[in-house]
Amino acid sequence: MGASGKILPPHSTPETGAARVLVASLRDAAMAETLRELGCEVMDNHHLSAETLPGALHDLAPDVLIVGDLTVSATAMDATPQLALVIHAGNGEGAVDVSAASARGILVANCPTRGAVAAAELAWGLILACDRRIPEQAIDLRAGRWNRTPYLSCSGLNGRTLGLIGFGAVGQEVARRGRAFGMHVLAWSRSLTEERCDLLHIDLCSNLVNLAKLADVISVSVTGSDQTHHMLGEKFFAAMRPGAILVNTSLGTVIDEAALQRAITDKGIRVGLDVFSGQPTADDGSVKSSLLANPGVYATHGVGGWTTQARSAVAEETSRILAGWMHDGHVFNCLNDSPSNQGKAVLRVRHANRPGVLARVFEVLGRGGVNIEEMENVICAGGEAAIVRMHLASMPTDAQLREIRATECVFAATAGPSRLGG
Repeated sequence: MGASGKILPPHSTPETGAARVLVASLRDAAMAETLRELGCEVMDNHHLSAETLPGALHDLAPDVLIVGDLTVSATAMDATPQLALVIHAGNGEGAVDVSAASARGILVANCPTRGAVAAAELAWGLILACDRRIPEQAIDLRAGRWNRTPYLSCSGLNGRTLGLIGFGAVGQEVARRGRAFGMHVLAWSRSLTEERCDLLHIDLCSNLVNLAKLADVISVSVTGSDQTHHMLGEKFFAAMRPGAILVNTSLGTVIDEAALQRAITDKGIRVGLDVFSGQPTADDGSVKSSLLANPGVYATHGVGGWTTQARSAVAEETSRILAGWMHDGHVFNCLNDSPSNQGKAVLRVRHANRPGVLARVFEVLGRGGVNIEEMENVICAGGEAAIVRMHLASMPTDAQLREIRATECVFAATAGPSRLGG
């Protein structure tokens, strides 16, 4: 552990002292080059799958793993004890088992908001395609057919209602573009408040069913969790307006596809999907989705957050995360570090900046069964003295404090309850 309680880079490559980084399932030469400029030893393999990743981790023994949507399981993490950091090059957790990582002391970070504009632009591409039936018009013309009449009855968007499910970075970008189209925007999110909606000039919808009843166009951009699995089911689709548009650029698991299929048939709902069940993970995979056979469904290849601009922004953020970790163990956008000051007590020790001083303090605490939750050691000007602050799981006893104060090179030691630790 580092002085701040964070996991420090192992610098495991004997020849260079550089971190070994495996970039998996991402075809992004620019990212790899950016990481090499940091001095990392970069291994780039975009052909890896969930099944082949454990073997690659075992053979390559990276310190850092960078993935897109690739599943990173407990089995994969167990393949190499050297793995210390996983970076998901996107929003949320992706397919990384964060609980398994936490149990193994592996930190997980992401690149939030960096692909938000790209995802919002694709959402609007799908909305417009659904409203104006652009793909069908293109297919007709490529086949040499001039069949104008069916396309003259498209509804248009100005003055209609746009409903947003999820109001994170992507949802906010979709909302901005909706207002530019002259639409009335309403949103549902568990964390959204009336005050925030008023600031953004949108309306708050109290529940999903009401949103389905009110919206002509619905855009879904939520992160994955147990709460979002099949959150759009029978009740939601029964409430949707006939002929309404539904676009999902977040997760295929959000939608109960059997319920959606019935709504397409019974209510003429038009659908734009960047994600769906059975979506291949490799470029040469075959597509297996009964939804895609519907003429009112347009789908894309899971490219929502990926444009040249977005890839550049993600590469920049990945580089920033990795640089911080290599420099002092600090991980930006960390998904599984505990909030600061979670201990029940704070121990402050002023001591001479000498080898072994902190080890002797640790020995006293460890012998007494007092666990250190978080720690920061600040070196004073001149380097002769330092002050260490430790957040502890329990209050040290008076006897332990006396023993610490009596330790050679310790000037003073005080302990008190943590303000936030309970």
